[in-house]
Amino acid sequence: MKGLTELVIDKPGTYLGVRKGLFYVRSRDGSKFETPPVNLSHISIRCRGVGVSADALRLASRFGIEVTVYHRGKPLAKVVQALKGGGVLTRLAQLEAVRDGRGIAVAKEIVSSKLHNQRLVIHQRAREFLLKRKELGRELEELSGKIDGCIKSVADASSVDSVRAYEAQGAVHYWKAVGLLLPDELQFSGRTAWNPSDAFNKALNVGYGVLRARVWSAVLSANLDPFIGFLHQPRGRHMCLVSDLMEEFRPGVVDRPLISLALENVKALLDEKMLERNVVSSVVKVFQRNDGFFERAVVEQARRLASFLRGEVEKYVGFRMKW
Repeated sequence: MKGLTELVIDKPGTYLGVRKGLFYVRSRDGSKFETPPVNLSHISIRCRGVGVSADALRLASRFGIEVTVYHRGKPLAKVVQALKGGGVLTRLAQLEAVRDGRGIAVAKEIVSSKLHNQRLVIHQRAREFLLKRKELGRELEELSGKIDGCIKSVADASSVDSVRAYEAQGAVHYWKAVGLLLPDELQFSGRTAWNPSDAFNKALNVGYGVLRARVWSAVLSANLDPFIGFLHQPRGRHMCLVSDLMEEFRPGVVDRPLISLALENVKALLDEKMLERNVVSSVVKVFQRNDGFFERAVVEQARRLASFLRGEVEKYVGFRMKW
């Protein structure tokens, strides 16, 4: 339940309150602990039957700690400081960009960055397997090269529909490569987001939920409208911009650590009762690693986009991993 920067509550019957200026957590079994607010940036409530006091919400607000409530692995609601999410000029510029050429430029950069990061994940594994399973290593290298071809095609795309098409082509090669890497016990036959039956797709959905909450926070912090995006098509209450900016971070923050978890400890994903907790722990550790590198990168990307939309920089530069 404890974390360096995130407090995760995932047991029904837990109570979150305040005692002597510290967050006080009491579980149904009587166990309890306290943690100072200065160490936290997020509080995640991942189950029903959790009590949260008004004092806890006040303390979280005072220290800029965001409280996210999840439902079935996806962020459902968020408690943030009242001043977050303002910035009329930024939102007007965001809306205007949808109508002019900047929108497609952002979409192309997002997809190019995502494909680059997917290619890097596969290329790293290919180099590893070339030393011990050459045939698999060569097949992974071939798929990595095909993703690289999709990146080049995106650069020449003239419409958002074309960008989406090349993104989909890259996804076919990427998930085929992931399937070659994963243990047979996981029965992974490709990416399925809606109501998956296999453990790895379920794990991906949980991991992407954690990432979505982080990106949502960054979008609000940058005074951007989460519902006005450039790549994903608007529908209902879909936060298109959050989905847009998530794309650059899916491979590094979620896919890569879950592939490693599957290869090193497949039982952690096959145990249905522990799957969600194991996945959340893995992804939160990624955000905490290297002095919060990915945590800061998510915030920086939202700010970069806002600066571009306001005309403060000439180009939006996507997040591309180097390792």
